[in-house]
Amino acid sequence: MNINDIAAGSEVKIHASINQHNVVLMTEAIFGVNAGLLVKPMEYFGKYMQFLEPSQIQIRNKRDGRIYKFMSTSVTPVKTRYGNFHLIRCSSSLEPENERKAERFFLEKLGVFRTNGNSATIKNCIVHDISMRGMSLIVDNATKVRVGDQIDVTFRYGELLHQYEVTATVVRMFSVSDRPALGCSISNMNVDLIGLLNTKKSEKYGTPEDSGIIATPIREDIIPTDLNPDITKEQQIVEVEEDLARNIIPEKNSPNRRISSSNPLDPANLEHISREPKTLREQKKEARMKEQAKAIENLLDLRDV
Repeated sequence: MNINDIAAGSEVKIHASINQHNVVLMTEAIFGVNAGLLVKPMEYFGKYMQFLEPSQIQIRNKRDGRIYKFMSTSVTPVKTRYGNFHLIRCSSSLEPENERKAERFFLEKLGVFRTNGNSATIKNCIVHDISMRGMSLIVDNATKVRVGDQIDVTFRYGELLHQYEVTATVVRMFSVSDRPALGCSISNMNVDLIGLLNTKKSEKYGTPEDSGIIATPIREDIIPTDLNPDITKEQQIVEVEEDLARNIIPEKNSPNRRISSSNPLDPANLEHISREPKTLREQKKEARMKEQAKAIENLLDLRDV
């Protein structure tokens, strides 16, 4: 899987090191292009951030629910006809996290399955547990399946008895409390099952909170990027590719300004504040940005204690 195959709307975390302090920048995928993955813009103190050195990226792909971790080649701001974005480049292919690390959640729900698409083979089963990578079924002694067979499983779960359907491949046979069981892998996790797993995880752990220092890049006062709804996504990608080929850098990161430090949060790298009289809205925005900068600075200082 390549980085430009990541689905739109996927959550993106960029783990960067600034002055030996770990900072996590959060953004969202727009769509993939030939050069990499286009994501929503990330600002700090009125300047688009950029990391020209490799950074660790973590993406939860919205299409399959899997987490991909990799090292980016660079993360740079780019300008298109639809607005300013950041482009994440990566030269290597992406691999999901180790499948054996996927946590399993017990269901113990009655279901049915058929083997290799043959309706004549429909049998009852108990969906013992399920994870983002696979599931296990408790079957009866008369069930005849082999490793490598494809099975279609249907079961109901929840207060409204919502029906879930999943296609899996038998990878091993074992026993649960002296009852025969099938271990199956799931290659394509559908949206229904991802929602079920998220519900089970929330029931067990509650809402998880990210650790570390979080810099929130998208604020309410920033006008959202509006892609063209009148044309297809494929045509939008073609137009963005044309814009990227021009290699235009957004104005907030002017190439004519000399950068003396590789630290994107270094005040020396930030745009100078204009001496012209500012409107009340600009003054409030500037004060809010200073408060955010001070809050992050205080957090960084606490890491040294």
